[in-house]
Amino acid sequence: MRKFAINPKYQYLAEEILAIPERFEREGMLLYKGRNQVKMMEIGGLKLNVKSFKRPHVINRIVYAYFRKTKAERSFRYANLLQQYGIGTPEPVAYIVYRDWCGVSRSYYISLQVEYDYEFRDLKVKRPNDLEPMLVAFTRFTYQLHEHGIYFVDHSPGNTLIKRKAEGYDFYLVDLNRMKFMTITPELGLRNFYRLDASDDMIEIIAREYARLRGGDAGQMTEMLKNWTHEHNARVAERKRRKAKKKCMF
Repeated sequence: MRKFAINPKYQYLAEEILAIPERFEREGMLLYKGRNQVKMMEIGGLKLNVKSFKRPHVINRIVYAYFRKTKAERSFRYANLLQQYGIGTPEPVAYIVYRDWCGVSRSYYISLQVEYDYEFRDLKVKRPNDLEPMLVAFTRFTYQLHEHGIYFVDHSPGNTLIKRKAEGYDFYLVDLNRMKFMTITPELGLRNFYRLDASDDMIEIIAREYARLRGGDAGQMTEMLKNWTHEHNARVAERKRRKAKKKCMF
């Protein structure tokens, strides 16, 4: 059984889009391989970004089949919502979900491939000359999310793409399947930045601008964000250490 939705703008490519799962294993340029796989594929003259989600474990196969929308469907829906609000994300093209007697087996989210200059994670290492105005613009972009009551749970270093333009920057959110919708207080909004693995000087720029936008105390918000970031990074380092130690035991 197959469930899908296609952006009406690309309905003329429906047949080719729906054939993507059959072609995915043998075609396309691999962009990422981990828990999920991401490939760039060309369809009808368009460069598409195709994300193939890992087969869910047995319980989630049933949950996604009957009780909760799959990650692919949520990504498609949230991308459309972001675009309605004028918030940058690669244009959604389609999602495709396959289900068998045991539940969801395969799922795909398809969007236009975006050309960009940086992922957010690059900024800490590459330190572009316009780092400060870029971070100020990024903070305003995130503030726009919060003003619409959107909390992007996976606001992490690899999930924002940055492209310079003649004046300013464009930002694109990716990996969209986890979002919360609620009233976002200044403190909760500030906390949305702690997973970005920003350096202390980057944190100071972000916290200062967010404090200005939310009418908060810049010094206090900077200290809070530094503490949250350092604590998160320490937890991540500890998990990696334990994982490496466990591998060495076998």
